[in-house]
Amino acid sequence: MDYTLDGDSELEAYGSDTYALLLSGDIEVMNDEGLYRCPFCSDEKDDYNKYDLLQHALGVGAAHDQQVKEKVDHRALAKHLKDDEPAKSHSPLLQPIVIDPQPPQHNRDDLFVWPWMGIIVNMPSEYVGKSANRLKEHFSRFHPVKVHHVYSKGRPTGNAIVEFGKDLVGFRNALAFESQFEKEGYGKVGWQEKEHGGPEPFGWIARADDYNAPGAIGDFLIKNGDLKTADGIEDEETMKNNKLVASLSCKVIETDMHIRALKSQYQERTVSLKRMMEQREQQLQSYNQEIQKMQQLSVEHTKTIVDENKKLRLDLQYMTHELDARSKQIDELAAQTDCDRRNLELEKQRNAMKFSHLTLAEQEYQKADENVLKLVEQHKREKETALNNIKKLNEKLHLTHKLQLDIKHLTGKLEVIKLTPGNETSESGKRIAELTEELRDKIEEMDYTENYNQDLIVQEKKTAVELQEARKLAIDAIQRFPGQTNDQADIGIKMIGELDLKAFSNEVIREDDKKLQELKEEYGDEAYAAVTTALTELNEHSSSGSRVPFPEMWNYKEGRKAKTKEIVQHVIKLAKASKKGR
Repeated sequence: MDYTLDGDSELEAYGSDTYALLLSGDIEVMNDEGLYRCPFCSDEKDDYNKYDLLQHALGVGAAHDQQVKEKVDHRALAKHLKDDEPAKSHSPLLQPIVIDPQPPQHNRDDLFVWPWMGIIVNMPSEYVGKSANRLKEHFSRFHPVKVHHVYSKGRPTGNAIVEFGKDLVGFRNALAFESQFEKEGYGKVGWQEKEHGGPEPFGWIARADDYNAPGAIGDFLIKNGDLKTADGIEDEETMKNNKLVASLSCKVIETDMHIRALKSQYQERTVSLKRMMEQREQQLQSYNQEIQKMQQLSVEHTKTIVDENKKLRLDLQYMTHELDARSKQIDELAAQTDCDRRNLELEKQRNAMKFSHLTLAEQEYQKADENVLKLVEQHKREKETALNNIKKLNEKLHLTHKLQLDIKHLTGKLEVIKLTPGNETSESGKRIAELTEELRDKIEEMDYTENYNQDLIVQEKKTAVELQEARKLAIDAIQRFPGQTNDQADIGIKMIGELDLKAFSNEVIREDDKKLQELKEEYGDEAYAAVTTALTELNEHSSSGSRVPFPEMWNYKEGRKAKTKEIVQHVIKLAKASKKGR
């Protein structure tokens, strides 16, 4: 066969080498399942029968768009497949194999070599010393596992051993292998009758007499197998299967009990989660109503302050117009007598001084008014920020609880699906993967929500500090107003933690008493009440835990710390009083 396209000697040698490798079996064409595959097409994954592979090799070898070496390899493959076709002969080794659908029967006590093995003797010379794959390929319809040449003192004997596996299917294949030879008279009996002579190969299944026979075949069988009956192997497999079925039945019962327990827990958790969600919804509705009420009160309070400021500004403008009119009247009377003129000058000076004082008072009031408005706006912004942060924090806490419930729900559902029998299909696997992915997303979302909640808590603490600072600034501003220490006012500044010394004015400590009695017995109920009140106020209103008295806006009428709204109203009241005093 011509391996080249242009007579190149190197390509011709390459094609000869490829053919030699195929012939020796170093390059395999048939796999263990008896199917053919092209060894030169790396991307080719299709299996062929022998005829289809031959057509493939001829097509690639004759193609014009292939590389030269690929064409040479495929031409060598085609030559090998053609040369491998058996010649016309009466030998079962060289004739097409037809499997008997009913293999011969055997006695229950017959001993066979296990793993099941077939013996081939008197092989044709073209198979002796060659690759065992050719024999395996020839008997592929019997599904052999391996084929071994038998050697004696390092030389091939012309005999071979064919392995058919360890299960009952392999045993039936071995019997069919033996039946194929016996039909043509080339079985073990034919071999013995012809006294080990003739050109044809003989074959049979290995039994106890072959196992115990002297020679290379017996040595190989002893080294690689044992003697067993087919029924014994079948009984062993039946016993293994029964044990496996019993074990699986116990596991199914245990799994079923576990699934029932999981379903019961799942139902209990579902009822509990439903109850928690209803309570959460009620709390959220109550919170929303309270927020709306607080916002409405804040709007009304702001509107009241703005209206009062407008009224004060109109009063100030009216007084200014009156002074201007009076000054004009004085100018008209200036033409009168010199005495009247001097009096008028003095009146004008007094009016000018009063006008100057009023102007200064108006400026001071405007400054105070601006400070009050700034304080109101700052309080409003800080209050809205705090309310928004609280609302966001509650929403995120609600979302966190919901995510935790979803995670528990998905975890329980995923565990039930994994433990439910009969769910080994691809659809259930896909469902488990989807639930696992959804569970991972829920956990990531919950981690993000928890981080965001921490940020909101930090913002809320910051807002609380800012409100406390604004409250201190208001106290400092009120201390500068004259008359703010009026004891009759409902709102005023109180030193938190100071003792009321009046409670001790009527009591005298006896110095000659060696053991001091308890405070209540020593100074009386009034002194005891004053001390406990001071300590209680420090505990309730000192943010740092200090025992040092400090000033705080106090509602004396109701006996509590004044609200921010009450502080703003008190500042406006002091500003009005300061204006009237001037």
